[in-house]
Amino acid sequence: MNKTFRIVIVLIVIGIAVWGFSSTYIWYFRYTKKDRELANLTSEKLVDYPEEKRLKIKEMKKLRTRIINLGLDLQGGIYMVLEPDYEEMKKRSGGIELTQDEIKDAMRRVIEILRNRVDKFGVSEPTITTQGEDRIVVELPGSKDPDRAKNVVMGRGLLEFLIVDEDTSSNMRRDMFDDNGNLIDSSIIPETSMLLYLWVKNEFDVRERQRAVVLIKEVLLDGSSIKRAQVQTDQFGKPEVVFSLNTEGAKKFLRLTEENVGKSLAIVLDGKILSMPLIRERIPGGQVRITGDFTMKEAQDQALVLRAGAFPVPLQIAEQRTIGPSLGEDSIEAGIKAAIIGAIGVVLFMLIYYKLSGFIADISLALNIFLLLGALAWLNFTLTLPGIAGMILTVGMAVDANVIIFERIKEEIRSGKTVTASIQSGYEKALRTVLDANITTLIATFVLSQFGSGPIKGFAITLSIGIVVNMFASIFVTKLLFSMGVDIFRVKKLSI
Repeated sequence: MNKTFRIVIVLIVIGIAVWGFSSTYIWYFRYTKKDRELANLTSEKLVDYPEEKRLKIKEMKKLRTRIINLGLDLQGGIYMVLEPDYEEMKKRSGGIELTQDEIKDAMRRVIEILRNRVDKFGVSEPTITTQGEDRIVVELPGSKDPDRAKNVVMGRGLLEFLIVDEDTSSNMRRDMFDDNGNLIDSSIIPETSMLLYLWVKNEFDVRERQRAVVLIKEVLLDGSSIKRAQVQTDQFGKPEVVFSLNTEGAKKFLRLTEENVGKSLAIVLDGKILSMPLIRERIPGGQVRITGDFTMKEAQDQALVLRAGAFPVPLQIAEQRTIGPSLGEDSIEAGIKAAIIGAIGVVLFMLIYYKLSGFIADISLALNIFLLLGALAWLNFTLTLPGIAGMILTVGMAVDANVIIFERIKEEIRSGKTVTASIQSGYEKALRTVLDANITTLIATFVLSQFGSGPIKGFAITLSIGIVVNMFASIFVTKLLFSMGVDIFRVKKLSI
């Protein structure tokens, strides 16, 4: 291959890497943490900012799609593992168990609903992956509010409109409940009714059960009729959730209010009564308002859950962890320190043992790491500690390839060949060994990426990209550098 053409190829590859990594550099070194958090704003919230600020935020959102993101273990956040609540499923189905295929299909729909919720939750690069056949792992990097995250993720999104059973509710007395607020004797509740609780905030601004309310079981309308949900403020500046019903839902709501004038309507979300407005007249149009003592953020979360829809199966939390940002910073520092120490050790070894040829290998090594970072940025990769481990292993494999090539070149020099012939022959004979070692490892990483999940997948992807970059840098670039050095300096004896 023509030398000029090879130089052009190397420069093009480096240019692409520079272009790719520049977004990551700008994101982390030119923008402050406060600026980066603005990129998490949803489109609904952008209207609160002036035009110039909106343009900047939109540009940051676009920039964020071309950067290396930091995973949960590097920036802290919330880790949750969800699984179906089989006991609750049995109760609802009257003892009939779902088949494995039905559960798989339901969990696929759960993932889609979770994505709709979490994408608008306000964290950068949330991760939702499957674990086994019936588990879902949710990672929310940067999230600092586990209670809010739990409400958004675990909210079933099941909205129901039920009429209050006024007769039974009025007969409820305090002595019918234990110290925990649970009903002692359930026989006083008719079979056609059920007991739920109205949740309000106490003096410490914490939402708790206030009082028991008996509702007629018949669901007159549910959340499947919701067309759109958003947050507004009333005439007193208090937030309220306003949602529109589709044509069929609007007809049902009109009939519901028409037939129950003078009664209280309980609006129930995930088994909690949000409000109990009195139906004063028939309400046409399909516009429903939910008012209460919730904050603006709580109202936004409720609207978010309603827009995303209800889960097809009940879920429970199998595992939950909150990783502090300080632990993530420690992980980054430890990873960077390990990478620097390892790189310095490798650089010094190559310089001492292989002299000027070792310097060429070190240039190749630096290029290897830079090209890998550029590729990860183009892929909008989320870097985790296993990913850093994959990068460090890539460095080791790059050195291994150079050692094999250099030892072959030394053998050719000992046999009496010229410098140019020794370099050419050394690369040709080492090529097969280097390719065999890298391709077998690449096959292993492919298997890991296909069947592994979470940290294992991140490690495999980083290592596989590193292997491809390594073969380019170790075989193509170092050979070009040797050829250029020999031609420019007319080398008669190779320092190796």
